[in-house]
Amino acid sequence: MKNLFNWKMKYSYIIIVFFIIVTFISCWNKDQNRDSAKVYYIDAERGDDKNNGRFKNPVRTIDRLNELIAQKPGNIFFEGSQIFDGTLRLTNIKDEGEDTIRITSSGTGRALINGGDGEAVRIENCSSIRISNIDTKGDGRKTGNRTNGISVVNSRDCIVEMVTAYGFQKSGLELLDCRNIKVDNVTANDNGFCGIHVMGTARNTSGNIVITNCKAVNNAGDPTKLDNHSGNGILVGVSDSVLIDHCTATDNGWDMPRLGNGPVGIWAWESDNVIIQYCISYRNKTSKEAKDGGGFDFDGGVTNSIIQYCVSYENEGAGYGLFQFPGASDWSNNIIRYCISYNDATTTDGAGSIFVWNGSEISSQLTKCLIHNNIIINSSAPLISFEAASRHEDFLFSNNIFISETEVFSGTNIGSRFLGNVWWNPSGNISIMECGSLDEWSRIFNQEILEGRLIGNETDPRLKGPFSLTITDPYKLKDLTGYKLLPDSPVKDKGLDIRSISGWNIPEQDFFGNEISERYPAEPGIHVMD
Repeated sequence: MKNLFNWKMKYSYIIIVFFIIVTFISCWNKDQNRDSAKVYYIDAERGDDKNNGRFKNPVRTIDRLNELIAQKPGNIFFEGSQIFDGTLRLTNIKDEGEDTIRITSSGTGRALINGGDGEAVRIENCSSIRISNIDTKGDGRKTGNRTNGISVVNSRDCIVEMVTAYGFQKSGLELLDCRNIKVDNVTANDNGFCGIHVMGTARNTSGNIVITNCKAVNNAGDPTKLDNHSGNGILVGVSDSVLIDHCTATDNGWDMPRLGNGPVGIWAWESDNVIIQYCISYRNKTSKEAKDGGGFDFDGGVTNSIIQYCVSYENEGAGYGLFQFPGASDWSNNIIRYCISYNDATTTDGAGSIFVWNGSEISSQLTKCLIHNNIIINSSAPLISFEAASRHEDFLFSNNIFISETEVFSGTNIGSRFLGNVWWNPSGNISIMECGSLDEWSRIFNQEILEGRLIGNETDPRLKGPFSLTITDPYKLKDLTGYKLLPDSPVKDKGLDIRSISGWNIPEQDFFGNEISERYPAEPGIHVMD
């Protein structure tokens, strides 16, 4: 019995020693990984530029870090809650089967890279770079900075997430000639030209970009940009296949240093297959007496693109701009659906909740747009504005709810057809193009008539209300129950089947997530009633 006890004791000691050895080896391996030549640490307080940048021997400055990265790329860990001056530069780092290179903060809090008068981060001709959990700042758009905050140039398969960028004269984040990029949870504020800017020198050099959960706030204008717009929120140009999802833009554009065409909260130009969805663009501005300052915009050369499930409110310019500028590629095959505009076009001369402009004056360059199942409300500006130069072709407005206490249209409609919409003035009869009723306008202009019968409705749609908006969180869009139809709505089941008259497809769900494909046509507006 005693021998058995001794054997059990010896066996227990062997197990304990074994676990001690395994733990030692594991810790040793961790230290070896921390001290790997492919991992660099930077610490502004305890670092020394004579060090090799390993965990126990961090470097102190970004200049020294750049030297090490140029020799042998690796993961980069900035000590949290510290400020690092300079520009982090990664150039010609290509994926050769290794893991993605990470740039992030370590320890407690987020590190801040202060670019001063230059960039905070520049990633050029690289692939598989991931920057996260970092703050970046510049000296200010009017007080010294001359650049973007984070520039990603001619790169692919990269991620930018959980970063802030503020105080830069150009854009907080710019992607130039990049493909397969994910941008998530980025806040770009207090910059000049733009919050987040995606740009290509050609459509095949910029694309497959996903931008989610981002905020563009108070990007007021570039003081040196005197020949074109500045002060945009999120802007996509000359690109293909871009998704902007659950993002917000507000208070941008108010200090653009010029008159003429101006900024917009979230928009695209010369791009194909852009989807903007579940976004809020509100209270954006432009300089005094300048143009634009709107919520959303498909501008010159946009094709095959969609704005859906979005909210625009109280912007100085149009809620939704449909624009074509001279010299742009043809604009065609775009959709605005299941969106809200509330009291947009607060100050910009000539703008309306929806604004159509064709600077080319050639109608075939602005064609094929479906605007359906939206709710457009305005108490002081036109619901739809046609600029004097607004020739267009094959625009269909269908199943929308238009509520106005002022003029419905401004300008002359040359190219839009209206079918199956609801028109309502809470203060009295609708006045459309100097006609005293929907019926009169329909007969004179052959609108809202299909197969010889009137299919538009001049009636109170019986929305739940109230309509005023203060929402700022895209994940709470489904809380906008005031825009649902009441059970006794007179427009229940009065929707027009746009598939049969236009050939366009319909989405799978309404604004609130209700499935609609099997019930369509259902109701006008953004709500398919249960």
